[in-house]
This record gives sequence, C-alpha cells and structure tokens, in this order.
Amino acid sequence: MIKFIIIFILGAVETYLYTSWALTATQKKRWVSSILMFSYMMVYLKLIEWAFNDTNSTLMIFSYALACGVGNYIRVRQEKIKK
Repeated sequence: MIKFIIIFILGAVETYLYTSWALTATQKKRWVSSILMFSYMMVYLKLIEWAFNDTNSTLMIFSYALACGVGNYIRVRQEKIKK
C-alpha cells in the first residue's frame, strides 16, 4: 500500500513538473524550462522503471496515471488563478 501512495505522490509531482515545463517552454524561458524538463525526466523514468519491475504493475500504472491527471489539474488550476 505504501508503494502505491509513493507512486501516486511522485506521479502527481512529475506531471506538475511536466505541465510547468510546457508552460515555461511556450513563454520561451530557456533555462527554467530546461531545468524543469531535466527534473521531469528524472522522476518519470524512475517511476516507469519502478512500476514495471513490480509484480503488480497494472495497479501501479493505474495509480501513476491517476496521479498524472491530478498533478496536471493542480498546475493548470494554479495558472488560471494567476491570471
């Protein structure tokens, strides 16, 4: 159960970073978007490796996908509130 919670939290953080990267890349903020992309890829690849090495990978992937939706929702909502 703890592993699913960790995957969920990291998945939400990972997608939050990805959405932040997409928003800064469209604003042509090169350094910020480069750092965000690096951070995103490090978390993303580790999560994928962890999920596929687990015997219960279907539930891991579901938890991760759900977290991705949550992370994206939070970041887009923050952007909307700023405007």
